[in-house]
Amino acid sequence: MIQLLFALFIGLAIGSFLNVLIVRIPKGENVAFPPSHCPVCDNPLKWWHNVPLLSWVLLRGRCAYCRHPISRLYPTVELITGMLFSVLAMKLGLTAEWFVTSLIFSLLLALSVIDFEYYAVPDSLNFTALALALAMPIFIFGEDWITGTLRDFSFYRNMLVEGFENAAIVAAVFFALGLFVRFLIKKEALGEADIVIAGTMGAMLGFPLVLIAIYVAALLALLPALFARGHMVPFVPFLALGTWIVYIFSDPILKWWNLLYA
Repeated sequence: MIQLLFALFIGLAIGSFLNVLIVRIPKGENVAFPPSHCPVCDNPLKWWHNVPLLSWVLLRGRCAYCRHPISRLYPTVELITGMLFSVLAMKLGLTAEWFVTSLIFSLLLALSVIDFEYYAVPDSLNFTALALALAMPIFIFGEDWITGTLRDFSFYRNMLVEGFENAAIVAAVFFALGLFVRFLIKKEALGEADIVIAGTMGAMLGFPLVLIAIYVAALLALLPALFARGHMVPFVPFLALGTWIVYIFSDPILKWWNLLYA
């Protein structure tokens, strides 16, 4: 229970920083300066105005100075990130893999919100998620070295090589698929951001899980696409959600897959 609470608090703190990234990066603003301030009255916020989730509740969703309503997006992102860290802690324990995986999904959450809001995906966040996914074996090696539980070096090497291979294959397939669909419908269907996220998915999930995640993402995006009536539907949130679902339920999915193709 204490571990889950620790994971929750870490997630809430990360979620608070995600809000800064979500608001500032699409505008080209510095994420560190100036310090947090009200976008309406421009008053700098005190530290007690920035306590994740709690401050929004105590302030009743309004600025402490001008009483302008604070978007519900802020506590929502913080809460989702806190739950994300907690659920992954139940699956992985408080390990290096847990922390890095949680950061990757946090970045995917931020990318999803930005894509919904601006129909754009910042390369800085996208490539950071990919880099973390590819570097996962290095973090696991570091933890094993610190705790004295090192495995054979080939374990980490094979894990690293497999991650790069899976990322490259899935990204290449997405790139080819994007070209094919653009040829058929004469407009862009899969953007560069989708290709990078596909690489992240490949590095995280491997085969066959990444194929199932893409299929789940396509199913989730189908209904909104049907109701969009020609309007653009951001695909990044559905890729992120498909990745999350398959990652969390990877064990039963793999058992089902092995039974089906044994």
